[in-house]
Amino acid sequence: MKKMSGIVVIFLLLFMASGVYAQEYGVYVKVAEKVSGAFDDVVKNTEGTLVKNGWQVLASYEASVPEGCGFRAHTIVINSSDYAKKILAHGPTASFAIPLRVAIFTDENGTNIAFLNPASLNRTVLGDTTEKELSVATMKTLETVLASGVKGNVVNQQIGEIRSKGYIGGMGGGSFQGKIEEIYKKEDAGSNFRDIAAKVKEGIASNKKDWKLVYSLEPLNDVVIYGIDKPKTEARAFKIAGEKRESKNNSCPGIDHAPAFPVEVVVMKERGMVKVVTLTEMYRMKVYFQDAGNWAFMKNMGMPGEIEKEIIEISSSKLK
Repeated sequence: MKKMSGIVVIFLLLFMASGVYAQEYGVYVKVAEKVSGAFDDVVKNTEGTLVKNGWQVLASYEASVPEGCGFRAHTIVINSSDYAKKILAHGPTASFAIPLRVAIFTDENGTNIAFLNPASLNRTVLGDTTEKELSVATMKTLETVLASGVKGNVVNQQIGEIRSKGYIGGMGGGSFQGKIEEIYKKEDAGSNFRDIAAKVKEGIASNKKDWKLVYSLEPLNDVVIYGIDKPKTEARAFKIAGEKRESKNNSCPGIDHAPAFPVEVVVMKERGMVKVVTLTEMYRMKVYFQDAGNWAFMKNMGMPGEIEKEIIEISSSKLK
C-alpha cells in the first residue's frame, strides 16, 4: 500500500504540473491596488514600464465611467509582434485574441491596475489546449512587468468571470467560431484587401453614431484589426457589470472591467475571400461581462443588438 501511495503521489504531481492550463482563470487579473501617486502619473508610469519591457502601446485613453461615478478609469491597448505572430499561426480569426489591454482605475481604496487575461481569453478564442504555455506565460509576464513599475499592494488576483474552460455556456453563449459575424465579403483579387480595409477605416472614422477609432493594427499582411469604442456604450456596460456589486463602500465597481474595450472589427483574408468580421455582440458581452449575471443580461437584452447594428452599419457604410 505504501508503494502504491507513492506512485499515486507521483502521478498527481505530474498531472498537476501538466494541467496548469486546467485551473480556473478570471477574465481579468488585478495586479495591484492602493497604488501610490497621482492617477495621471500612474498611467504615464505604466505606459513607460510596458514600453521598456518590449510592449507596443497602440492606444491610451480615458475610459468612460457611469453617470454619477466619481472615479476614473484609463485603458492602455498593447501588442507584442512576437506574441501576435504566434497567435495568428492559428488562423485569421485568432485576431480577436491579439490586442491585450491594461486598465488603471480608482475606487474608494485608491488606484488599481488590472489587465485582460490571455490565459482566459485564449482558451475561448483558440481552444482549451492551444497555446496554453504561451497564454499562461504571457499572463505571468504581464503580472511581473506591471508590478515592477508600481508602488502599492501587489495582489495578482483573478477577477471577472472565473472559468475553468474556454467554452462560454448559457444564454448568448456557444463556440467562438460560431459567433463570428460576417459583415462583408468579396473575392480576394488584386487590391481588394487594401481597398476594403481602407473603406472600413473611412466608414468608422466618418460615422455619426459617436463611435471612435481607437487603434488600428496590422499584425500580418492579410489581417487588419480596428479597435473602436463609444463612450456612452462603454459607460453603460460598466454600470451593468457592477450593479450587483454596488454598495455604499463600492459605488461603481464595474469600471474594473475597463479592459473589455475597445471592440474589434477585423478585415482578413480567408479561403480566397476578403472578409470584414466582428463578434456577435451578445457573445462578446458574454465573454467579458458574464459575471454580471443572467438577470443583468435579461434586463438589457436589447443592448447587444443595438451595438451590433451600429458596428455593422459604420463598418460597411463605404462598402457598396
